[in-house]
Amino acid sequence: MKSLRLIFGTYNHQPEGSFSELFERAYQNAYKPFLTLLYEHPRIPVVLYYCGALFEWLEQEHPEFLMLLREMVGRKQVELLGGGFYSPILSLIPDGDKLGQIEKLTTYLRTRFGVRPRGGWLVERVWEPALARILSNSGLEYTFLDDRQFQIAGVEADSLLGSYITEDQGKTLRLLPIRSELADRLPFIPAAELLQSLRLLASEQSERVAVVLVEGERLGDRPGTQQICFREKWLSSLLELLEDNREWLHAVVPRIDESCLVPKGRVYLPCLACSDLMHGVLDGERQKGFAEAAKRLRKPEAETYLVGGFFRQFLTRFPEVNLLYSRLLYTHLLVNQMRGDKSRKRAALEELWKGQQGAVYWHGLGAGGGIFDPRLRQAAYRAFIEAEKILRGGQSFLPSLQALDFDMDGHLEYLYRGKTINTLVHRQGGALIALEFLSAPWNYLATIARWAQSYHRYKVEGCDTYMRSAFLDHFFVPETRLEAFERMGHMELGDFLDQPFGLVDLHRERKELALERRGRLRIRRRDHPFTVGKHYRFRDGMVELAVELANSSETTLEFCYAVELNLALPSKDAKEVRILSVRGSQKKELGSERAEADKLEGLQIRDFCNAAAITVSGEPAFSLWSMPVETVSYPPQGRTRQYQATCFLLLWNLALRPAERWTGKIGLQIQPQKE
Repeated sequence: MKSLRLIFGTYNHQPEGSFSELFERAYQNAYKPFLTLLYEHPRIPVVLYYCGALFEWLEQEHPEFLMLLREMVGRKQVELLGGGFYSPILSLIPDGDKLGQIEKLTTYLRTRFGVRPRGGWLVERVWEPALARILSNSGLEYTFLDDRQFQIAGVEADSLLGSYITEDQGKTLRLLPIRSELADRLPFIPAAELLQSLRLLASEQSERVAVVLVEGERLGDRPGTQQICFREKWLSSLLELLEDNREWLHAVVPRIDESCLVPKGRVYLPCLACSDLMHGVLDGERQKGFAEAAKRLRKPEAETYLVGGFFRQFLTRFPEVNLLYSRLLYTHLLVNQMRGDKSRKRAALEELWKGQQGAVYWHGLGAGGGIFDPRLRQAAYRAFIEAEKILRGGQSFLPSLQALDFDMDGHLEYLYRGKTINTLVHRQGGALIALEFLSAPWNYLATIARWAQSYHRYKVEGCDTYMRSAFLDHFFVPETRLEAFERMGHMELGDFLDQPFGLVDLHRERKELALERRGRLRIRRRDHPFTVGKHYRFRDGMVELAVELANSSETTLEFCYAVELNLALPSKDAKEVRILSVRGSQKKELGSERAEADKLEGLQIRDFCNAAAITVSGEPAFSLWSMPVETVSYPPQGRTRQYQATCFLLLWNLALRPAERWTGKIGLQIQPQKE
């Protein structure tokens, strides 16, 4: 008789920093009803993965769920998977943190459920060959990857019904292929049709194993799935069919049926991830080409040959991801340099691991999540800042200004660590790219640009070509209007916005930094030599910038000079943030939408969420453009806009004669909000 063994289950994850109500919604819509229904079918064993952040939330909000889960583990109906506690992309974090995060979840499962996990889950199935060694050294014996990943490595589709063995430096690991075509269709394929698809895989060869693992949130918490799974009883029908067909379809878990792990052969997989990530890491034009090529090919060929990108390319696709990754590595360095106080080091290490949660290190679905989710960005930065604060605690701290290759681009950046703020100056544009307010903690430059995606309508929605940082230099024709700038339809006269500035002077004792770029302004179809000098001065809670513009040409040049500052405020809501323009003793509400003002001396921003008072000053008096920076995404429910930051442009209309110089001063101060 033909038979088939089936490993069925779900992987369940909520990112650190997400709203508690999103945890609750997923719990009520998916996690609770799934486990409750499964409890009524004790002869159907499943494999389940829950991330550490979800376990901690369940302990706090729904301990009854964990009691039920503990009973099902005890009766050997549920096999729990290990992995990184805070769902990191394991390949992205240092080896010591890999081992530490895996051991933390292993210890949690052993303590709460009485079992040590044998299998581990990889977030987004991001695989690199060295993980075989890491997982093996952590005591894990197997993991799951998409069958497409095996096919890309050259394994025939007909051979993907069992485990394979791989190794790194002699450390072995079993790999089990997930039947992606089936898993991706759940729960939208009728239960009877799913059963028929599994029947076609059955064979007289008893060693065949099919793996169908699905994202837990898809079984009730995604649009339309609550109706299908529970009101139309799709999940109940599936479990009943599995019960009724036990004579040929045997639901198993590797812990009980160890023959599932007997390898069919050895395999070495390249650096891969789930198909969505490998597609999403490509830029907009390549994504379009990828989609067109997939249409031309038959589906199996498309899956096999259209590999897409490599996960680490997110570090180059989105510079904000690389900056956050750089902060991760810098925090790792700080934590591991600490000696003596083991308790403080453990507390800092815990915060570091929280910031490593993987959901923020990629683009997110439809650019509506991942790095585009401001809550997740700030949650990661908050964790890194908290780790640094813990390390500083109990000892005197002296502010410092140092040069280091912070973002690993082969060039030096300039890091100021103060008692109130941390800042980072990058040579590209001579811009400020980090502004951490330690007491909140909050990074006011955890912004993200409106990077072009394949679905964007560029001329309507406006897409950026540079990072949304602070103290950026623009040169416009005087007739330029805010509307044109907002949709990026304006003309840049200079080459200072995202080009490198050179170091003139670094004075560590005085906490001062001088940069300069000798570039050009293109006016009336001619290039004119022009120099921009930037002199930073750092004080407790204060960044002062003196800008010197020098006309090195033989022609009088007329232009509008603008300094751009982007601030990642908590929201546009007036109850949470107020923005006031300052002209002498007069203060006027500026609002959170697009606005313009003239002859201003400064801005005052009241951030009630972070109890922070932000003051921006300019000298001489300036005109102002202000607008929210919002990214556009197209999830299934339609086009949506998400607030990311507020952009302020301080503008001066200038006419510089040959060899004439102009100096302006801008100040940015952050202080705790007074009661």
